[in-house]
Amino acid sequence: MNPSRLQQEDNVRRILQQYGDLLYRMSLSIVGNSADAEDMVQDTLVTWLSETPDFPDEAHEKQWLVKVVRNNSLMLIRKRENRDRILSEQAKVSVGRDADYGILDVLYTLPDKYKAVLLLFYVEEYSVEEIATVLKKSVSAVKMRLKRGREMLSERYREKEHEG
Repeated sequence: MNPSRLQQEDNVRRILQQYGDLLYRMSLSIVGNSADAEDMVQDTLVTWLSETPDFPDEAHEKQWLVKVVRNNSLMLIRKRENRDRILSEQAKVSVGRDADYGILDVLYTLPDKYKAVLLLFYVEEYSVEEIATVLKKSVSAVKMRLKRGREMLSERYREKEHEG
């Protein structure tokens, strides 16, 4: 192990010792369950490790950690709400499947490269830049896939409406 790796491990231990309970309690108050709160604390530490911020003092470090765990927790809640909304809409659509072919059903017929960017953008609320990072594509490639995916989705949905 190189010294920077050892320093990182020591810093993670120090952060967990000093702020672990605070970060966990804050996240738990937002997400509502222990497993998700632990995940949010872990995500916060991963963010800290990847950004390796330099703080003038402990107060700034604490403030940054609290802000990151709060934002991570709120993002998880938004993702849950979107997932629940989509599942609810899909359930409503599946009840009247003979009368209406659901937009999600059409979405799942698209080629994977378009389906992936549309789901990440609209359901998971990832930014174009985040999608580019996840898929290891350029931002312009992601934008083009979003455009083409929307066009395909619209066209296929209209075709299904005319069939029904």
